[in-house]
Amino acid sequence: MEPAELLARHGIAPGALEQAPAPPARRPTIDRVLAMPPRPCSACGDTSVTARAVTFAGAGPRWVDLCRDHALAVWRPSRVRPTLVEIAADLRAAAEAAGLVLREGAVGK
Repeated sequence: MEPAELLARHGIAPGALEQAPAPPARRPTIDRVLAMPPRPCSACGDTSVTARAVTFAGAGPRWVDLCRDHALAVWRPSRVRPTLVEIAADLRAAAEAAGLVLREGAVGK
């Protein structure tokens, strides 16, 4: 689920959240997560363990601070292929799409 959907389920308007720098905001995000005391979760009010700058239509970039459970609810699994064979096939397909040609005797041919 996306952060916007999570907040909508909890009746939180993005405009009510604190303004954030445009994503990716790596250093400000780290500083925000490490700040004491911890901020409350934007969805439920529990102690947050993570933060991210999210750009919302009509509201711009806003801080979304999340507790463990809500952070897991919006976590995206890795899109990296699980095996080296699959990764190599993806790279080969991308190279072909870009018009690159493998040398004679190259691995995989």
